[in-house]
Amino acid sequence: MLLRAAEEVFVREGYAGEELGEIASIAGRTKGAIYAQFESKEDVFMALVEEHALRYRSEMEKALANSKSVEQNRDAFKRFCMRLSGDDAWNLLMLEFKLFAIRNPEAKKRFQKFIAKMIPPDAEKRLTGLLGAERKGKQVLKRSLSVQVIQPLLSALTLESLFDPDVLNEDARKKLTGRLFDALVEAPDQKEYLEVSGHQRHRGAFKGTLGRMPTRQGDAKRGSASSNVF
Repeated sequence: MLLRAAEEVFVREGYAGEELGEIASIAGRTKGAIYAQFESKEDVFMALVEEHALRYRSEMEKALANSKSVEQNRDAFKRFCMRLSGDDAWNLLMLEFKLFAIRNPEAKKRFQKFIAKMIPPDAEKRLTGLLGAERKGKQVLKRSLSVQVIQPLLSALTLESLFDPDVLNEDARKKLTGRLFDALVEAPDQKEYLEVSGHQRHRGAFKGTLGRMPTRQGDAKRGSASSNVF
């Protein structure tokens, strides 16, 4: 209930305009009760970020559950990103918080640590198994980098769409999202695709590729965050 109230206020007032007192009022709690669980507005926001990250990762696991090839994984991930592009409130909130963090070194450092925890050391290997190896050449990008920049680009499209919907309407935004995905997450070379696909079929249709989904542990004061790429 508390996080739902916080999300409502963050989305309506923005990160800078949010007040813990208003969150307490909507949640039917006292301001003191919030401070008993969270030390600051940043703590509340980071708890929301973690919750969204875990939920999105769970959705990706469900989307990939029936995939039997790299191609099907890529299609599932693209559908997921297309749906994510329509989450205007969250895309704007992430953009606003990053703008705040740029001007506040401590907040920036904390958010960067959170992102680092989200991306495991074997992210590149894991994503290559899911999406196939990146094409060879001078313009090659790591799969982990391509995946990581998708959300910031969606935030930019959301901002422009809401600023001038006559120029970037919903249909145009969907087309741009699709093109950005195709450019960032190129289909692998046929040879690489067959090698990875055959290896994964031998392993059992990508079973366990994402690993066990983590659960939130510890209270919000520690700012704990545990998630993987999706």
